[in-house]
Amino acid sequence: MPRKQEPSVLDYLKARLMPWLGAAPEIPALPEAKTRAKPKASGAGMTTAAKAQLKAKAKQPAPSLALDIGGVPWRTTLAFMLLLVGEGLWLPPDGSWQTGVPLGLAALGLIVWAAREGEWRLPHLAEDEQNETVLTVRRIPLVLALLLFGVTLFKMTENTFTLFNVSVWLSSVIALMAAFWQGNPFGAERFTGFRERIRANDWNIRINPFTLAVLLALAIAAFFRFSQLATVPLDMQSDHAEKLLDVLDVLNGKSSIFFPRNTGREALQFYLTAGVAKLFGTGLSFLSLKIGTAGLAFLSLIYIYLLGKEFGGRWVGVLALLLAGMAFWPNVISRAALRFALYPAFAAPALYYFLHGVRRSNLNDYLLAGLFTGIGLYGYSPFRVVPVVLVIAFAIYWFHERDRANRRRALLGFAMLVLVALVVFAPMMRYTFEHWDDVSFRALSRMGTAEREFPGSPVLIFLDNLWDAIRMPVYSGGNIWLVGVLDQPALDLFSGALFMLGVVLVGLRYARSRRWQDLFLLLAVPLLMLPSIMSLAFPDENPAMNRASGATIPIFIICAFALVVLVHAIKDKLGERWGKLVGWGSGVVILIAVALLNYGLVFEQYNQQYAERAWNASQMGELIHDFSRSVGSSESVWVLGYPHWVDSRLVAFNASEPGRDYIIWPDTLRDTLSKPAPKLFLLNLQDAEGLAALQELYPEGVSHIETNSIPGRDFLVYYVGEAQ
Repeated sequence: MPRKQEPSVLDYLKARLMPWLGAAPEIPALPEAKTRAKPKASGAGMTTAAKAQLKAKAKQPAPSLALDIGGVPWRTTLAFMLLLVGEGLWLPPDGSWQTGVPLGLAALGLIVWAAREGEWRLPHLAEDEQNETVLTVRRIPLVLALLLFGVTLFKMTENTFTLFNVSVWLSSVIALMAAFWQGNPFGAERFTGFRERIRANDWNIRINPFTLAVLLALAIAAFFRFSQLATVPLDMQSDHAEKLLDVLDVLNGKSSIFFPRNTGREALQFYLTAGVAKLFGTGLSFLSLKIGTAGLAFLSLIYIYLLGKEFGGRWVGVLALLLAGMAFWPNVISRAALRFALYPAFAAPALYYFLHGVRRSNLNDYLLAGLFTGIGLYGYSPFRVVPVVLVIAFAIYWFHERDRANRRRALLGFAMLVLVALVVFAPMMRYTFEHWDDVSFRALSRMGTAEREFPGSPVLIFLDNLWDAIRMPVYSGGNIWLVGVLDQPALDLFSGALFMLGVVLVGLRYARSRRWQDLFLLLAVPLLMLPSIMSLAFPDENPAMNRASGATIPIFIICAFALVVLVHAIKDKLGERWGKLVGWGSGVVILIAVALLNYGLVFEQYNQQYAERAWNASQMGELIHDFSRSVGSSESVWVLGYPHWVDSRLVAFNASEPGRDYIIWPDTLRDTLSKPAPKLFLLNLQDAEGLAALQELYPEGVSHIETNSIPGRDFLVYYVGEAQ
């Protein structure tokens, strides 16, 4: 018989470190050593006390060489600290990866070691629920929805929303939802409990510690999102002028489906801002743009909370809400007041309802996922990756699920999701068929060669972009000053360490349980970064925190996951008496550090950086506004054109003259002679040619310098008074 092969030490170590590969091989016991017999001690000559002392020593255990640090989860704690130090050491511009990366690898080893020693427990995924309800389809609403869908496609002409085609479109969406909705959404049973409480005068409100935690998290998030909203940042740049001109078109009655100005934009932000301007009386202003984007971003935190609950319970949810609410990445995305915030704002509910629908086998959730997917396609163009992400998520589920009935029901639900999204997308679908170049140009100019040739091999560029993007949270957020702090990662130092820790922990949970949600959570980060990664023709634009902003959803869930693990590790090891105090105290200390770091990043570093790069159009607009409301008229005001200077349209918006352009060039200054005095000219401080031309035309004019606290932002004012 062949001799049975004994397991090697390597086999044993691999099995112990990677338990998902199988049980560790059994190590056979060592044979007893054969020793030479020693003569028995007779005890002759020993006193009774000496014999008792000898027996006591024999019973004492041998001294232990094991490291004993009490109940503190020192491996996990040390791993987190090493990640903090390592990240601090490798950060640009002066960081050293040779020092920082080894510390990160050491932290990884400690995490695996802690897992083997049972030093922490992982939050559980929400349990799957079986739903055996047979699909009910209401035939009349379904036929009506399909007919109205066809009419919508036919009537959405000339890139214009009308009362008729919008009514038909919305009716098709409502009819389709009614056709597939399971149960009666307006059934009497939904209101029975509410009516009973009213009749019984049962208005007691119960507040528990968790409810207080949720309310506190929302309050802190609201502070970070809305504090100093009017002034941080203060000035607009040229893209904002384009947006406000589109909003002006809406307010003037132009109801476009797609706005072709400035290479084309989806419509949602312009209608949203027009509504904000009317509702809050903020007019065509930077603040109106900010209220819309910051408001949507804040509301999306609710879905980050719900997603967190799916992946780790309610405490993961509330901490994900809090971390995302304080974080400077989504904060500056919303304060930039362009369409960037619309990407995560609609991706979050779309992902939540899809994941929730799969887990609960609830077809209504698929309908809601399709609804938010369709709406999101009217927001920011990088949202177009979300349908792809949903397809990949469904594929991951499909290959993990073994129950055929569950797979068939999920396939049915996903088909409903796609159908609802298509019906909601109908107006844009019609416009896309007719104007494919307008809709696709901006994306194709980055992904393909519509604007320039690839600067190298597209495969190698993709791999480089992927590497730069996936390390964006802990290394560098890119070089776009509008949406980030230069030479800073997308996350603060503590959130970055939590993210790295969380990636490993979620990976370990997947290795243990093989639940598809964990794999998707990890893959969702690079998938939602694809709009930035796919900038193959312009690799310098990657990473872009705006185009990758959808990744904030899984990133902050992973961060919250790690924080919960840290807190529970301390609680479990220190016991009931000190565990809660030290565990939650440590968590609060980390959250305070996150809050302070992000406050500095947004209200100090980002605000200062932004002010140094954006021209002070608000100061110029305020000056013109005062002039035109006192001694002069806005018809006698001009801004002399100069290369790479202020956008004169923004000056007009800040002067409460929306739609005007104060620009004039030196060779056309003579045209101002026909205008009545007093006259006001604003010049770049370096514009010697313009100043000379004005002095020649208006020798009686006087000039002075308007100063600004930001270096390089002073400008020249040339005033021409009435003739004496």
